Amino acid sequence: MRRSITNLTRPGWAIMAAATVLALIGLASVYVTDTHYVAGNDGPINAAKQCVFIAISLLMFATIVRLGYERIAQSSYVLCGLAVVALVPLLVAKVLHADFGGLTSPRNGAYRWIHLPGFQFQPSEVFKIAYVLALAWYLRYRKNYQRFTGLCVPFALSAVPLALILLEPDLGTVLLLVPVLFSMLFLAGARKRHLVVIGLVGMAAVPLAWNSLKPYQRLRVTAVLLQSEELRHKVIEHPEKYTFLATKRQALEWAASSGYQLVHSKNAVGSGGLFGNGWGRGVYVSHELLPDRHNDFIFAIICHQWGLVGAMVVLLCYLVIVAAGLHIASATAEPFGRLLAVGVVTLVAAQTMVNICMALGMLPITGMTLPFVSYGGTSFITCMMAMALLISVSQHRPFLLADKPFEEPVDPSIRVPIWPQDKARTKAVGHSGGGGSSATLALKTP
Repeated sequence: MRRSITNLTRPGWAIMAAATVLALIGLASVYVTDTHYVAGNDGPINAAKQCVFIAISLLMFATIVRLGYERIAQSSYVLCGLAVVALVPLLVAKVLHADFGGLTSPRNGAYRWIHLPGFQFQPSEVFKIAYVLALAWYLRYRKNYQRFTGLCVPFALSAVPLALILLEPDLGTVLLLVPVLFSMLFLAGARKRHLVVIGLVGMAAVPLAWNSLKPYQRLRVTAVLLQSEELRHKVIEHPEKYTFLATKRQALEWAASSGYQLVHSKNAVGSGGLFGNGWGRGVYVSHELLPDRHNDFIFAIICHQWGLVGAMVVLLCYLVIVAAGLHIASATAEPFGRLLAVGVVTLVAAQTMVNICMALGMLPITGMTLPFVSYGGTSFITCMMAMALLISVSQHRPFLLADKPFEEPVDPSIRVPIWPQDKARTKAVGHSGGGGSSATLALKTP
């Protein structure tokens, strides 16, 4: 049954209100930092494009809400497969060092975008949503992941697409999906000690991964460490002891090379003070001192313009989205919807934390956008698609006369079938429309 796009439920309206505030703040910041506008050429082209992206995202949002997350769920594997296929041309382009007529032109050595007329499509952004859908669909009824060997399947299935993204290279997206995987497995009933063991194994493999990184990738990590003036002095005075970290020249030129963005990002944040310099004002708005200030480092520009107050407004909006999403997940008894809600909330929360910590110099620069705020078509559209799925779960939360999901049933004859393919195992399945609720008593067919 089609859902209403006007009755979004209370948590749904809270999510949309917070997302709208974030989008307006982002649009205002993109407008005043537009490179075309500053240069006096063609005007605020990026801001105009962002308006188009917002319009497209609203259309996608309405479409998903009308369809309902249940109908989309049945195509989870197909959507994930298509998203993985979209990653393959970028890997081929990188291996062959080809741009295929400008379709896969690299940017800073990374093959992440497919360049279409007037639009740049980033497959890894779409894969985030498809990954959450497919993983939630896989975990919804299974219980073998409660054993250590059962965790091998979801990790193995995740390894292939994550490896494709890592080869682009896009380390940020890979690191972002790891907490999504762990949070969904934990909700689905995976044992804590198994997840801890896997996490420790991953941490133990960090030194091996460090040796496999390219020099420019290592610089992104060492740039954060070299913020310490004491450490820089040690590298300069005893370069032979710190060859694994940086060279003497890199330490000497840190502020003008690998640490340039960090220095100016932190200066932009600190110069905002309590109330900021005002909209469209400040040296980091009028001059292009901070690269990528309209996307990756837009949080620094927000702090520069509106100070601590503006930063707190942004953080409050994200807190509203996360709180509303967790409320939806806790109130949803249907397994797939609950997993989907937790996956979406983790995705947004992790991406927000990575971007803000990156702007504050607490994490390496990974090219991670700030959800709903940074300039970028694919990023904004996928964020709104994620919110549409989350609100769709809130609209249809059936009351099930069965045990809670991901717990051992009291009566093994009781099941909670929701999907059409499960009808063969059931005698009765109830439905509800719009934002209402329904009672579902599902019994195993003798």
